Amino acid sequence: MNRLSAWVIGLTVLAGAGAWNVSKTESNWVNRRIDASAGLRLAAAHPVTVAVVDTGILPQAALDGRRQSGYDFAAGSARPPHRIHPHGTAVAGMVHSVDPGARILDVRLSDTQGRTTLKKAIDALRWAAGLEVAGAPLNHFPARVINASFVLKTVPHTGCAPAMQRAVSEILAHGSVIVAAAGNTNAPAWRNTPAGCRGVITVGATDTQDRRAPYSDWGSAVTLSAPGGTQAEGVDVWWGPRWAERRGSSYAAPLVAGAASLLLAQHPALTPAQVKAILQRSARPFAVGSCDPRHRAGCGAGVLDVTAALRAASPLGQGQVH
Repeated sequence: MNRLSAWVIGLTVLAGAGAWNVSKTESNWVNRRIDASAGLRLAAAHPVTVAVVDTGILPQAALDGRRQSGYDFAAGSARPPHRIHPHGTAVAGMVHSVDPGARILDVRLSDTQGRTTLKKAIDALRWAAGLEVAGAPLNHFPARVINASFVLKTVPHTGCAPAMQRAVSEILAHGSVIVAAAGNTNAPAWRNTPAGCRGVITVGATDTQDRRAPYSDWGSAVTLSAPGGTQAEGVDVWWGPRWAERRGSSYAAPLVAGAASLLLAQHPALTPAQVKAILQRSARPFAVGSCDPRHRAGCGAGVLDVTAALRAASPLGQGQVH
C-alpha cells in the first residue's frame, strides 16, 4: 500500500495524473493501454464539465481557462482553502490527460487529513450535478460527469449506503454520469460507498499488462478497469512541489471519467446508462482472458479503450474516429 492509501485509510480512501506534468517516458504506458490517441485529436463540439469531487485542485497552467472554482464542502465555504492535499490535483490531471477540452469543476470534499462524512459526500455529489443543496450556493456549472475517487470509511461495508443510493439515483435521473474508484483493499467493491451503488460506473485498477492490480477491489460491482499502476510501475504525477509515482484505483477512475466526457462531448444526448453500456461493450478484453487468472470474481467488462468507445458511440462506425 502506498503512502497515499496509508494516509487516508482511516476515514476516506482516496483511491490521478496530469498530462502536463507526467513523465512521458514513464507514463506513456497509461495512454497506450487505454488507446487514448483518437480522443486527444478530437475537437469537442460541446465541451463537457467534469466535476472532481476530491481534496481540491491546486492551480496548474494547463487548466487555465478550464478549471472552474466550485464549493468547499470540507470547510463549508466558497472561498479557497489555505491548504490543499495534492490528490485532487492529480485526479483532475488524469481527466485532462484523456479529454483536454473538458472543463474541470473543483468540488472539495475531504480536508488535508482525508476526513469527510456521508452527508458531505452526498451534498457534494448532488451539488456537482447542479441540484440544490441547503446552505450552499447554486452550482452555475453543472457537471455531466462526476468523478468520485473516494471510498467512505465511516459507513458500514455492507453495500452502498441507502442515503447515498437515493442521491445517486437522483443524480443519474438528472443526467449526470458518476464514475467511482472501486477501492484499494483487495476486497469486493460492492461493499463500498459509492462504488457499490447501482448505476455508478465503478472502475478497478490494472497494471502495465492489463492484469488486476493486487490492491484493486473487484467483483460484480466493477463496471470495467483502467490503468492504476502497481509498486513495480506506478503513474508519475506532479505531486504538489515534486514528482511522485502513485498507484490506486483513483488513478483509474478519472481515465474513465475523461472517456465519458469525450463521449458526451461528441454525443450530448447520451444518457448515463448509455454511456455506461458503451464503455462496457467497447472495453478491451483482459490480456490473459481474465483480469486475474487466480481470481474468479472478475474486474468488469475489460480494460478501458477510449478509441473503441468513441467508435462504438458513432453511428458512422470506424469512419468517424481516426
